[in-house]
Amino acid sequence: MKIAVCVKQALDEAELRVDPSGRPQLEGAATKMSTFDKNAVEEALRVRAALGGEVVVFTVGGPDAKKSLKEALAMGADRGTLVVSQPFALDTLGTARLLSDAIARAGPFDLVVCSEGSSDAYTGQVPPMLAELLGLPYVGYSRKIEAGEGKVVAERALEEAVETVEAPMPAVVSVVSEINEPRYPTLIQIMQAAKKPIEESSPAMPAAERAAQVTGMRVQQVSRKHVIFEGAPEEAAKKLLEALRKDGVLQ
Repeated sequence: MKIAVCVKQALDEAELRVDPSGRPQLEGAATKMSTFDKNAVEEALRVRAALGGEVVVFTVGGPDAKKSLKEALAMGADRGTLVVSQPFALDTLGTARLLSDAIARAGPFDLVVCSEGSSDAYTGQVPPMLAELLGLPYVGYSRKIEAGEGKVVAERALEEAVETVEAPMPAVVSVVSEINEPRYPTLIQIMQAAKKPIEESSPAMPAAERAAQVTGMRVQQVSRKHVIFEGAPEEAAKKLLEALRKDGVLQ
């Protein structure tokens, strides 16, 4: 069983700072492996433990993105591939194109595992785009997966039901954080990870074909009016309803 896992060196949302205009300060910003991607790595390792094989981790970014690969290798992955690109410069389609190209060149893979979304942007767009570009079936938001005998069976929790989906392999699967509890590497595993191979891959496609590029990001500023309606409860309620109708909240 040959398994590919996609991870992201994401912005550390706990350390993110914005300038007075509301734009994130990306220069020198703290980064980390996306929290949800650890679940994807853990699930790939679980499948490998059951069926044998190899786990290869892919990421797109600059030299700093190697940190995510090294963390995945310390968790137990076999090797990693860094697709070199300017950090946070590509949109989701551009990222999916680079990942699909790298995975196709390193493949074939029986299973491609992604998280439901990154912990910084959380668009959830890359996994289905990746499946489309690879020409593979896609099963998203899986809370349990079982692979083997040429197929993957996934369990998905919907709003009012639990759905079981079966797809032929090779396939792309995205997993939710509830699927497992990621392991913590030991010191020995961290030291061993330093000896595992990390390949640097340059994009095969010209820059003009990598879809749109992100030229800026801005944090939405929300302000409150702090309006207080005084008077008796009935009178205050009437004033509140009038204000809501005036603002178009109520018709």
